[in-house]
Amino acid sequence: MELFQNSGWALFDVTTDIEKIETKDCVPLEVEGSDRDDLLVNWVRELLYLYQGSGYLLKEFRISELGDKMVKAEACGEKIDPDRHEIKKEVVAIAYDKSRMVKTGDQWTAQLIFEV
Repeated sequence: MELFQNSGWALFDVTTDIEKIETKDCVPLEVEGSDRDDLLVNWVRELLYLYQGSGYLLKEFRISELGDKMVKAEACGEKIDPDRHEIKKEVVAIAYDKSRMVKTGDQWTAQLIFEV
């Protein structure tokens, strides 16, 4: 679960000063993938879509269910306020072919490549 939460946090930490995002709204999400790698990339793509399509900056990710091919969660934050949020970098896509998850012992790590 932490891997998914941290990947969402990383996306918005690259985009803006995440400390200035308030948790005013929560958006329910259900994301699917063909395997774990696909699921992680689709998860981050869905978060990116909420930013690009609806103007959400997110910082809190509450995972309620996680399987090999599906994640259910709430993503919390607020809509962009130009007076408080400076956009540092515009992430335009997630590079699927360069992103992956690896399990070492009982620890998962991920590599996500953000295209800016």
